[in-house]
Amino acid sequence: MTEHLPVCARALRRVPLVGRHEELRVLAGHVTGAQAQDGPGGAVLLTGEPGIGKSRLLDRVAGTCPEHRVVQTAGVRSEARLGFAALHGLLRPFLGGLDTLPPPQREALGAAFGLVSGTVADRYLVGLAALTLLAGAAAVRPLLALVDDVQWLDPESADVLAFVGRCLRGDAVALVLAGRDDRDGPGPFDGIPVLSLTGLPPADARDLLAANSAGRLDPAVADRIAAETGGNPLALLRLTRTLTAEQLSGTAPLPAALPVPGPLRAHFLRRVRALPAETRTLLLLMAAAAPQESAERWRAAGCLGIPAHAADAATAAGILTREHATGFRHPVFRSAVYWGAEAADRRLVHAALAAVTDPVRAPDRRAWHRAEATVGLDAEVAGELEAAARHARAGGGPAAQAAFLFRAAELSPTDRVPRFLAAARAHLALGNPASAQAALDRAETDLGPGDALLRARVRRTRTRVDLYCARLTGIPARLLDAARSVAESDAPLARRLLVEGLAAAVVGHGGPGATTPYEFAAAVLASPALRPTDSAPADLLLRGLAARLHDDHPSAVPLLKRALQAFGSEEFGSEPFGSEPFGNGAFGGEKFGGEEFGGEEFGGEEEPGWDGVPLAVLALFAAEDVWDDAGGRAACTRLAGHARDTGALGALQTALMVQALWDVRAGRFGAARSGFEEAAELAAAMDLPPHGPAQQIELLAWSGREAETRAAAAEIAEVWVRQHGNDDFGDRARACLAVLETSLGRYPQALACARVVMEQDRPGTGTRVLHEVVEAGVRSGDHRAAKQALARLEERAAASGTPWAKGLLARCRALMADDEHAEAYYAESVELLGRTGIVTEAARSRLLYGEWLRRRKRRGQARDQLRTAHRMFAGMGAVAFAERARAGLAATGEQARTRAEPADRALTRREREVARLAAGGVMNADIAVRLFISVSTVEYHLGKVFRKLGVTSRRHLTSVLDAEARLP
Repeated sequence: MTEHLPVCARALRRVPLVGRHEELRVLAGHVTGAQAQDGPGGAVLLTGEPGIGKSRLLDRVAGTCPEHRVVQTAGVRSEARLGFAALHGLLRPFLGGLDTLPPPQREALGAAFGLVSGTVADRYLVGLAALTLLAGAAAVRPLLALVDDVQWLDPESADVLAFVGRCLRGDAVALVLAGRDDRDGPGPFDGIPVLSLTGLPPADARDLLAANSAGRLDPAVADRIAAETGGNPLALLRLTRTLTAEQLSGTAPLPAALPVPGPLRAHFLRRVRALPAETRTLLLLMAAAAPQESAERWRAAGCLGIPAHAADAATAAGILTREHATGFRHPVFRSAVYWGAEAADRRLVHAALAAVTDPVRAPDRRAWHRAEATVGLDAEVAGELEAAARHARAGGGPAAQAAFLFRAAELSPTDRVPRFLAAARAHLALGNPASAQAALDRAETDLGPGDALLRARVRRTRTRVDLYCARLTGIPARLLDAARSVAESDAPLARRLLVEGLAAAVVGHGGPGATTPYEFAAAVLASPALRPTDSAPADLLLRGLAARLHDDHPSAVPLLKRALQAFGSEEFGSEPFGSEPFGNGAFGGEKFGGEEFGGEEFGGEEEPGWDGVPLAVLALFAAEDVWDDAGGRAACTRLAGHARDTGALGALQTALMVQALWDVRAGRFGAARSGFEEAAELAAAMDLPPHGPAQQIELLAWSGREAETRAAAAEIAEVWVRQHGNDDFGDRARACLAVLETSLGRYPQALACARVVMEQDRPGTGTRVLHEVVEAGVRSGDHRAAKQALARLEERAAASGTPWAKGLLARCRALMADDEHAEAYYAESVELLGRTGIVTEAARSRLLYGEWLRRRKRRGQARDQLRTAHRMFAGMGAVAFAERARAGLAATGEQARTRAEPADRALTRREREVARLAAGGVMNADIAVRLFISVSTVEYHLGKVFRKLGVTSRRHLTSVLDAEARLP
């Protein structure tokens, strides 16, 4: 059963398919593998130049899969600004299942298609909804989805289909995309397997020419045609129609240059220009209209005095299809007609289309046609475009929103800056920083001397562009100036600017003369926008980090602890997050961005939990700095849960990485690995750069994987520090190297790494590294460094007062104490750290205590501590530390037990993720939502897990996959 949708009328054209046996074999294998649920599945992208045969291959695949339900759609250039238009065409047959979707997915998809109001269509929730609908349909009958001309898909549909293609695994869904290969730079379908179509081989080209030539075809002529067209099937056939029978047979000479220009568009345009004037105008009108504007085309033609029979000449010339008088036989015809026309003629047809378009049923199309018909400034048209942008935003279409707003700004006699600014924010939400930069440049050109608030918003958005492109230099100074300019007039905006600038100052270096973190913190504390009575979590975080940098650590501790408590509380959950960067309730005061445009209403929905640096990262800094593992994990869990619920995948992938760090410290290396893998999966689904070992350096270091840890540290130093200026990441890498060197007994090297981090003293790393300096200093004989670190540790641990802080302090005191006092300190450290979730450090205290006891010939007591340390380290997978414990245990005369191979080693990464969640009691539907896959994919993986592990129920699975013992 094939469902040909109206947008695909062009698929009825018939360029004969000759050859392509290898391509057909690959596509058949793709479809068969998806149907069997054991092949590569997912999507495949056919690429090639116009006329190369992509559409014919799609037709052939559709016609050779009788067991599949086949649905098709295609991109149309005139629809490229209409958000989710192509996706709606593809999913239309399945919208009857809308009510079966989880509520967030149902609301997002409904908003995207204009079925509900009041909800913004998050693209990734829409992607999940599309994935669920397609997988649900495939559960009844295998599904083949064909999408042609992807180069003309609206960006929202392209993003969603790419997301679906990357997430399809184990579903009986085969997605085949086709488009041109002339795109410069990255595109939405990066990461999807590509099948490139080139010209036909000479033998196949001769066969195609012979089959379509009425008379004799000279082999030499055929070879020259094939060579000069590059084997392009469409060019082959078009060229034969320009040559005489004598030329084709070889009895008359061929022209010195065959009449096939490089671009096929020029070839097609010559045929269009040979038509009567009224036919050319009708074709231009059809090219300017969207496919769904069939009735409007004829009414507009009537307004221009063009009779319907004017289409006959174009049909006879093979430009329009005979079956659909408004369908171009080849998409290049549409492009050639529109862009080959004079600008005045394009304005004429757009004006006619605007005049006949219903302003109630299709206000967006009417506004765009009016804009395309306008020269100069026009406030009324600009207002219509602004309304269209608002409608596009509600439907989750940032591409349409950006296009409407940018054009509105161009046409505006007034309000140009807010509209350019809003367009820039929409472009950034779309992942198009270059266009955002261009819109900001236009906005700055129109700024006046009294536009302080707008200037601040422009600077803030320019900062977002820089952060998107990982450019940190100059951000603190720019944001500080902006915050000062609006501190009295817009305090909430000023505080956001201060948080972004402070985070950038902490994370990166600014070079000579740049605003230092200390200087920025001083400015924060002196800002009138910051009130001591503010108690919203982000306000507390801002004040706490500023106090930490400017004053001292003890004065910052109460503020940072209160911020963590607020972020992790149940009250900070639903409505307080809202759609604001920190949630409507994260900052005190009125809702940010009350102006009509340029704030939150336009410019794209910001992800909850993101304000330059994700909140999960800022919460991590705070938790590390006050040694509050419970508060840090709770805050991160709340932020990750909200990001997951709202589909804010960018914030979610960062929160997952922070959660994975807490799992590392809890000794749950398997869970940490799964968290990093899930974050990497999300990055791939969003077409972000792939995650490398750098993000997992803490896990690598604790796992004792020396070569990989050093490689990750080298990557961080080169890419993140040198190229992007992220010094905080560099300090984290040094801290991880210190752990690695200590585990290997290389204390001078460990001290060299840890000392740099201590001297930098950034929030988080500067505090968390102090115990490393003490241990490495004592073991390497640098007691001065050890005493300096201990003095700082004593001051900060007293202020913090958490078991984590006091446990580390007791251990460091034991390292520097005489025998009379050391044992009590070691015992205190073991007891205190045993009450925390920092299992790695609890095991280290037992290791050091055991080593101390062994050196004092107290072998029996040493065995108890070393045996426990070895069990803990081996259980979590800390190989180097486990080896130290094993060697110490052997020195007491006891051999450590060999650990059995974990049960999950036979599982793939995805199977392990599904198994871990299922073992934790998460239901299949919730697993699907969490991992951004379909329910049927969950069932598929879970079935394989059961077979591999020999279990028959989730209860048995839980016993096999114990989180600490079985997933190291």
